[in-house]
Amino acid sequence: NNLTATAAFTSTNSTPMTLLSPSLNPKNQAALSMAVAMALHFFGYEFARGGNMALFTSSTLGFGANSASYYTLAMTCVSPTSMLLLLGYGRLLDASGPKKALVTSTGFCAGVLAMFALAISMLRHHHVTLGNNWTLSQMIVWISFVFQNSYAHLLYAQMWSFLGSIFTPSQAGKYYSYVAGLSSIASMVAGVSVSRIVTFGLPGLLAAASLSLCGTLILSSRAYTLAEANGFDPSLEMKKRSKEKKLKQGNDDNKKLPLVQQIKDGALLFRRVPALAALFFETITFQSLCTVLNTSLVTQLKDAVPDDQWRAAWTGRFYGCTNGLSTLFQFLIMPTLSQRIDPKSLWKLMPVIPVLCAIFQVLSRSVVYSALSSPISALYLVAFSFLAAKTMDYSLRNILAELVYVPLDFESRYMGKEIIAVFANRFGKSGMAVILSGLQFLLGRNVGEGGLLTGMTFFVSLAWWVSCLSLSSRLMSRDEAERAVGSRMSGVADGNDTSNKKTKDE
Repeated sequence: NNLTATAAFTSTNSTPMTLLSPSLNPKNQAALSMAVAMALHFFGYEFARGGNMALFTSSTLGFGANSASYYTLAMTCVSPTSMLLLLGYGRLLDASGPKKALVTSTGFCAGVLAMFALAISMLRHHHVTLGNNWTLSQMIVWISFVFQNSYAHLLYAQMWSFLGSIFTPSQAGKYYSYVAGLSSIASMVAGVSVSRIVTFGLPGLLAAASLSLCGTLILSSRAYTLAEANGFDPSLEMKKRSKEKKLKQGNDDNKKLPLVQQIKDGALLFRRVPALAALFFETITFQSLCTVLNTSLVTQLKDAVPDDQWRAAWTGRFYGCTNGLSTLFQFLIMPTLSQRIDPKSLWKLMPVIPVLCAIFQVLSRSVVYSALSSPISALYLVAFSFLAAKTMDYSLRNILAELVYVPLDFESRYMGKEIIAVFANRFGKSGMAVILSGLQFLLGRNVGEGGLLTGMTFFVSLAWWVSCLSLSSRLMSRDEAERAVGSRMSGVADGNDTSNKKTKDE
């Protein structure tokens, strides 16, 4: 029965599941629409990231020479902001289903970005002071920076959840690298375009990000519409489990769950699915590593590139290079690698390169410090380490993380995934930002001075490797994942057939 259900789910109108097929069936069209929607999201996010970084470090609108100090404060506030967005998403998902949650959250983020672009544009030539330390432009730039670091995971995790619901593990292993590669191409194109668009002003980058999200909204909505019309809507599983829950708990579950109950349900979910808990801690350690490297990059970038627009262009080229390398890996290496090597083994091997880069950073300070003491040399040393970590993240880690969710149930794929993507990602960054802020207060100097960040990079990279080993031990094998998905699809198909039969009888 499981094999039969998997075969039926894999095909619509007897057409194989092939994203590159000349004649796409509805399921393939839905997958392609969601993949392009995700690419547009990342296309716009590059503009938002480059614009906010340049605004944050701007001497006129942002924090200038004090950027590093305010950066850690901003990253500390990212986690609470992400939590608020996550709670709002949870209520939307529970009340209206995955389609309404994605469309509403995407529209909200597009509107907020447009509002920030307009506000900052109006304040470019007006200096308004708030108290003794902040200006109005700094306040808006700070809020925009926090929001930009909070919304990205909320949106793209929902898109991956849709794809994880319509792919089998073997299909996911085959196609996920291409889906991620398409997003990397979009990010790369956006990254190299920042230097041209920024000539219209930094707020124009935020406006471009907002427009890109409008395209994401349209295409993601189309993907769900195709799923609803052709019987592979992920919400079918949600409706089935909701009915089972009501039969167990009675009819008192019609009211919205209070905040405490939402948190309790999330904790029970992670206790029930050990792989989610392991992935949660892996995400925290990896994002902590990225925060340390990013703080180093921000500090060195301000010293080496003082001009605002040149700094925005440099940031765009850096992430464009990162996405270019990731794209090469995703299209040329990952399709073969993911088919021939079990994901459990890839998790064990993935941290090797970032750990080696961290070791090189430590050695470079003690062995060749004098040759790397100039601001430009120090900038490129940190940039190389960050490039290695982000390339590994975009080309391999994200794909492996998405494969973890494919054989899991609806709650794990939609709610558990959002908790990890939104909260764990941001908690790792915010938690490390709090630590860096505390160290800066205790030491009485910028954390970028001396070798503190270099040492922290080394130890956090080792912690990430340990968490990857722990996660690998809790994952299903490839065959176990296929059987789990077959069982899930069989149950959803049986429930859908029963519902259709009742409708016809009525």
